[in-house]
Amino acid sequence: MQEKLDKIRFIHGLFKKEIDDLLKFVNSSRVDITETQGPPMDVVVSEDRVRVFVDLPGASTEDFTVYQYEDLLIVEGVRPRQTEDSVRYIRVERESLRFRRAVRFPFCVTDCDTTAKLKNGVLEIVISRCACEL
Repeated sequence: MQEKLDKIRFIHGLFKKEIDDLLKFVNSSRVDITETQGPPMDVVVSEDRVRVFVDLPGASTEDFTVYQYEDLLIVEGVRPRQTEDSVRYIRVERESLRFRRAVRFPFCVTDCDTTAKLKNGVLEIVISRCACEL
């Protein structure tokens, strides 16, 4: 369980340049959810928490990474390609692509008890809102 928690926690300074560039891009956007090439995402907000759902059919936990940095959540990875040996493909439409999805929350969130689980091809991330804003 600790390994899963470590995977979703972002340590300040890790990938600092990449995060700074992404923050500049997100800040220049007029919308809270920055669209990049990637899977569909839903963000559901309640009084005490935020739930983020990302469709990742066929993915395993090794195919993506979740970072939380202040009020920014980033999900990035590779959409896996399904392959089989000894077969011939006559059509391939489901591409294997790198993706990055970013959400900037318009309120304070905490990473103290953030959880993430992948079930039936849907990643669910639960983030607590800061108590000072409730």
